[in-house]
Amino acid sequence: MIHLPTLDCHAHIAPDVTDAQIMRLDDALVFAVTRTLQEAQLVLHRSDRHIVWGCGVHPARAAEGGRVDMTLFRRLVPRFALIGEIGLDRRSGNLSKQTAVLGDLLEAAHGQPLILSLHSAGCVDEVLGLLETYPHPGCVMHWFTGDERQLSRAISLGCYFSVNMSMRESQVRLIPTDRLLPETDFPVSRAGKGGLPGDTRRVEKMVADLHETSREQVRATCYRNLRTLALASGAIDRMPEAVVDLLLAA
Repeated sequence: MIHLPTLDCHAHIAPDVTDAQIMRLDDALVFAVTRTLQEAQLVLHRSDRHIVWGCGVHPARAAEGGRVDMTLFRRLVPRFALIGEIGLDRRSGNLSKQTAVLGDLLEAAHGQPLILSLHSAGCVDEVLGLLETYPHPGCVMHWFTGDERQLSRAISLGCYFSVNMSMRESQVRLIPTDRLLPETDFPVSRAGKGGLPGDTRRVEKMVADLHETSREQVRATCYRNLRTLALASGAIDRMPEAVVDLLLAA
């Protein structure tokens, strides 16, 4: 039986991370999001075996009101399997600017073989409304905090959900296991939690305890979920070969 390393579907890793630092991740499979297009440009030529790098515009950056170079974004999109972190954040303010930017990003990603990692803090309905306008088969709601109605709406749009140890267990319990993925959101959720990117063992245990199963079974289920998502979106065709081999063998 193939060994499945830990899986982390949303973490922030510095674009200039060294080989020695990557070795500390113990071969974990990590989806590494970026906050700006400038960061995305810095990772373009990286070829890390078990890291899927993303191209993102964090909503907090969009809220600052500066220009987002959509020409550059459209040029970068074909070079990535992952778009993220993108979304909306009510705490960051300037929602009109955030919404305009997210709409532009989703429009540019429409029809592309991509997984999208979406931030929706305080703006779940607004993000889901944009997904209804720009539907995409590869959406992952990162750190989802919506209620049951919003969860059902997101599921009807085909969304998956990446969960971390900073989320309430009552929220995690609501998410169907066939739509669930683990994340760390390193380093944002690190306070009091410890760990590194890829260190999702505690997330696996939490989910296992909630559903009265084993941590190993949770990991296998999450890999199957990711495989389904990667195939449905077509993003698997842009992923590193080692990642593809893991997903197809899971």
